[in-house]
Amino acid sequence: MIMKNAIPRNLWIASLLAAGAEAAFCQGVVYTLRPAFEAALSSSTTITFEDLPSTRIGGLGESSITTSGVTFTSPSALLFVTKPGGLYYPIPGTGKYLWQFDGGYPVNSLLPDGVTAFGADFSGGIEPKPSYNATVTVNLASGQTYAYNFTGPRGAWTFFGVTFEQAIASVVYDDGGSRVSATHEEMLDNVTFGVIPEPSALGLLALGGLLLDFRLRRNS
Repeated sequence: MIMKNAIPRNLWIASLLAAGAEAAFCQGVVYTLRPAFEAALSSSTTITFEDLPSTRIGGLGESSITTSGVTFTSPSALLFVTKPGGLYYPIPGTGKYLWQFDGGYPVNSLLPDGVTAFGADFSGGIEPKPSYNATVTVNLASGQTYAYNFTGPRGAWTFFGVTFEQAIASVVYDDGGSRVSATHEEMLDNVTFGVIPEPSALGLLALGGLLLDFRLRRNS
């Protein structure tokens, strides 16, 4: 028996797919490869730190460093911009980068309004450990917080990125070191922030494609 007022099956499927896409973006979409992350953005800015003056290691460091609208802070005021070829340069050959030098605290990135995507090359850890276990905490402008874990080899870069449909207020990076022994060596480079298309491509394609299928079936 066919019920005239029943909701067509395709519309049910479309609504479920759209709802699933919305749920995925509410919790963030994670990227471990930079090309895929950058391809998901409609516009972006990348901070390479090359245009910033190097900070003298052995001094007090900087309590905050602001560039391209992003402010990097650390409670221990030990943020440095590395100098290639210097005495302290744990990842050689990669140009300048931001370094939390043995300060014992994570690095906080305060983002401009409206940013919905954040990604960077991360590194951390301290000798003699060969790797580190990091946490990236994303604080949304709405007040929600999401934490993500990843591991990486000491002395190398690991990309991590995340996108949301809501604005991101700040991102906190902790390489998992101990504050007691001050074994933090948080490093960031090629920090990319931007926005994703509105509305999300996933929800739009899922809903639009199935609605088109339903309309063609009905017309036939």
